[in-house]
Amino acid sequence: MAKKPTEFLDPVTRYATDVVAGTIVAGRLVRLACQRHLDDLRDAATKGLEWRPGEAQRVIDFFPAILRLPEQVDVGGDDEVIDDDDDDGDGDDGEGDDEPEPFVLSPFQQFIAGSLFGWYKRNGRRRFRFAYVETGKGSGKTPFGVGLMLYRCVADGERRAQIYFAATKLDQAKIPFADAVAMVDASPSLRKRFIATVNNLAMPSTGSFIRAISSEKKGLDGKRVSSALLEELHEHPTADVVQKVRKGIKGRPNALILEITNAGFDRNSICWDHHELSRQVLEGTVVNDRWFAFVAQLDACDRCHAEGKLQPQDGCPTCDDWRVEGPHWLKPNPNLGVSLPWSQLREEVNIAIAVPSEQNMTKRLNFGIWTDQVTVWLPVNQWAECKGTATAASLLGRECYVGIDVSSKIDLTAVSLLFPKPIEDAGDLAVDLGPDWKGEQPHDRPDERRTLNLNCAFDIVTEFWLPKQTLIERVKDDKVPYDQWEREGWLRVTTGNIVDQDEILDFLVKDIAKKYRVLGFGYDPKDATQLALRLQQHFGPDRVTEVPQGFRQLSEPSKVFEALVRSGRANHDGNKVLAWNVANVGKEENKWGDIRPVKLHQRKRIDGVVAAIIGLRIWMLNPPPKQSVYATRGAHVIRG
Repeated sequence: MAKKPTEFLDPVTRYATDVVAGTIVAGRLVRLACQRHLDDLRDAATKGLEWRPGEAQRVIDFFPAILRLPEQVDVGGDDEVIDDDDDDGDGDDGEGDDEPEPFVLSPFQQFIAGSLFGWYKRNGRRRFRFAYVETGKGSGKTPFGVGLMLYRCVADGERRAQIYFAATKLDQAKIPFADAVAMVDASPSLRKRFIATVNNLAMPSTGSFIRAISSEKKGLDGKRVSSALLEELHEHPTADVVQKVRKGIKGRPNALILEITNAGFDRNSICWDHHELSRQVLEGTVVNDRWFAFVAQLDACDRCHAEGKLQPQDGCPTCDDWRVEGPHWLKPNPNLGVSLPWSQLREEVNIAIAVPSEQNMTKRLNFGIWTDQVTVWLPVNQWAECKGTATAASLLGRECYVGIDVSSKIDLTAVSLLFPKPIEDAGDLAVDLGPDWKGEQPHDRPDERRTLNLNCAFDIVTEFWLPKQTLIERVKDDKVPYDQWEREGWLRVTTGNIVDQDEILDFLVKDIAKKYRVLGFGYDPKDATQLALRLQQHFGPDRVTEVPQGFRQLSEPSKVFEALVRSGRANHDGNKVLAWNVANVGKEENKWGDIRPVKLHQRKRIDGVVAAIIGLRIWMLNPPPKQSVYATRGAHVIRG
């Protein structure tokens, strides 16, 4: 029988190819992880990467050749294939089956292991230093992670390696450590290499060891980490463990920090931060070649995803439904039928349907659904489709509006330049602005709704600043490539350790005002009062307008901004910092239908989006002659 084309590929590339082709059922983010591998194979030379399939195969082969799975290591079983002589249904006929079985990796585990150990940088060091793996409960994450740590210790060629299982509590860290001890004891090859004591697996031949550590009693301080397994990241109440382990890898060129977790619920947690970073890396919003991500979860349907919903919506007939058995159950559970029996998952679902208080737990642990729903306001794919050809240089002499969002001291500052351009043949775009504000309170407004018929598009160019002395610290702490964006010209740095508003003022006065016909400046008064006063001295008070960050000021321009993006009329220059901002922005809505942008997480930045909306507010207040519908016919009012 002729082999299928993918059978000639290495296991990592074969899995990636089958997932992308739909031969293997997988969720959207896993498909993106696989597509990333295939894209990197194509572009390896230009990215300074090297794929070594032999190194990938070596770690994959290590598992069945060296590792054994004793009974103490709970990885489940396949309930679909039961021996005819098995009386109790546990898959064990009770006749001489005490010999531990070889640890054979599933295809998704081969993909993860091979990716981590098969990709290299041009300098000969391994590419990935950080790995985030989020799958459903019962996928065998812990024994798999333990196996990778054992490989690092005995087969990776590093002398005096320090391997850690790290957690907030020592009892939690001892769970994977106990698995490691059991796996060593079950392996004839490993038993003679290690000496086991209470909390230490020592390998005298290389001076290496494996230990369980925690943040209790400063147990994480002073470690020189070669590799670390951080289990159940969703249960970490703070980022202390992650940060201290990360600091310990300094000086270890091939260090690896592996985080394994289920979906969580706390969007102010380190787990959510790394979940979101993983999503943005896979979507291409953030470029981080040192970060590996494998996020297995159910999917929202195409319509819900286009509306910014990242997870399946209860009641939507086309989203993946966790309550209905089907192939989509394999998306968050790639080891379903292997380490997780189908019958066990059915039982979990039946209990959750019958007992509503169990549903959030089942959705999180078994189906990868973060139980506090999140709505991304502007889908990144729609934003990417708005990329145009206009640049700052090509827009010289054009009329523009300037929106300014200044950081307090050390954060990102954004200046957005918006250049309106009429669209004669595309037809008007109706934007529902909601009732007009007649008083200070939203409930004082009449019931009449107003519609803006938008007959223009906007070219958008955004400039960003960050204090130079805080840039490197933020790269390390926030895992955001500010340094790369600076090198590529998407980000400017100001001198010192706080934002230098003098440099921003010089940019506006000596650069922007001379290149373009600025019809108005808008600013958030929170941190820009002094800058605004100085702008008024240069341009006059009528051209510099305060735009507070409430619903009253931001709702209408926010609705216009959303309409521009969704209709493809927000023509931006591809600024990567702005794309990251778009991926971080959510939408807050009050009961009167007013909206404004909000951060999806307190440490994420949305300054570029806010600056653009401020600029649109100024455009709506001061439209250019013969270009804006506000100047030609005003808003249409529909009495209702």
